[in-house]
Amino acid sequence: MSRRHLFLALSMILASCKDCDETPKPGADAAPAPPPRASADADADAAPPAPVVDAAPPSDAAASVDEPFGEAGASACRLVWGPAEQPFRGPAALDVAGHELRMIVNDGGRPRAFSVAIPPVPPKNTPPFVPPRPTAFVGVRWPGCELAGKFVYCPTTGGEITRATLGPNGPTDVKTVTGAKAAASTRLAAAPLGADHSVVAWLEKHKTTEGDMLQAFVSLDDRVGQRLSDEGAGATTMRFFARKGTKARPADQAVAVYLDTRTAMVPIHARTMTLKESELSLAPDVVLSVGGVPERGVDLEVAPIGERALAFIPMPRDTLEFGMAMVAVDDPPKENVPTKWSLYPNGLDPAPMGAAPSRDGKTAWIVRMRPREKAVGSPKILELGKVDADGAFASLGEIAVAAHVTDVLVIEDTLGAVWILYGDSTITWLERRACD
Repeated sequence: MSRRHLFLALSMILASCKDCDETPKPGADAAPAPPPRASADADADAAPPAPVVDAAPPSDAAASVDEPFGEAGASACRLVWGPAEQPFRGPAALDVAGHELRMIVNDGGRPRAFSVAIPPVPPKNTPPFVPPRPTAFVGVRWPGCELAGKFVYCPTTGGEITRATLGPNGPTDVKTVTGAKAAASTRLAAAPLGADHSVVAWLEKHKTTEGDMLQAFVSLDDRVGQRLSDEGAGATTMRFFARKGTKARPADQAVAVYLDTRTAMVPIHARTMTLKESELSLAPDVVLSVGGVPERGVDLEVAPIGERALAFIPMPRDTLEFGMAMVAVDDPPKENVPTKWSLYPNGLDPAPMGAAPSRDGKTAWIVRMRPREKAVGSPKILELGKVDADGAFASLGEIAVAAHVTDVLVIEDTLGAVWILYGDSTITWLERRACD
């Protein structure tokens, strides 16, 4: 190869990897970061990335059902805390306990809690409070832990699953789920079932006539598990949510929603779980909807909204369009429900997102990564929004530039403000916004 050809080849490689070293960056409304302190490890010696100035115009129209994407623009929710780099690097589960936000991470198969006090929402035009940068950092395991009411489940390095009780002084009463063995690099799903019980599901790899297949299993508390995914079906990723009993249906429920990602389609399943005579009872499996050809690593989130829940799946709508598919999980779940869409400017893979119910019970919070514009190479952003029970998405604007975000979580606190945790294995940011 001539020197000229070698130079051209190296130039193309460098150009194609212009974003390879980028880390998630706070949005344009971030306050100046405080000066970094002395660090306990090499990673902590580097100052946090500088805030990115966003010149995009603010949005004045919310995207609705099947409506094309719009500019996220400046966020309609003012920044009141952070963004602040966290002392751990990796995924976490979020929990609000009174006036405290708890971030639960997976520390070698056991839960570890990091806490932040929830202050009053400051008056408008008050600069956001930014705490000092941590002096040391902790790497945590992926997959992360999953909360189930007052219980928390964490996978170990070897695939075993531990269950602990979350108390005021941190996790206690750690036990191992009998016989559970999760496949490597697969996430758990968990939910409370009544006040004193919980369920957890994991994926196992089994040989079938169609080759190796991931199948889902579920356990009540820490007991021996049983098959969750339907016979003849697999499961590639799962989420659980809880339903309290009603007058018409007194029993509390936990509902599993899972994808069975295949080469040419993505069936979306739901299955309801209840307690009968202290044993776990599974209702028949329901196929809510069937998506088209999947992207690599397709995942989902679920959030209860009113009397139903919505499953959110970032995936292709067809060969030309990509967006957030929304599938209703009614009580009880129904087959072949229509899919509603909030389209992105362009596709991306993977497309992480977070979802959580709002405290008014009428909407859910969404934080999703998407391209800012349709053009190839457009910056990837984190967009905050809300969605109602009919699947109408309303954008609340851009909150961060997010070239390599892999983990996104969101939760509303007792004062109505929303906390957002985002990052990857190299850096994790936390911020709080007030949408008043």
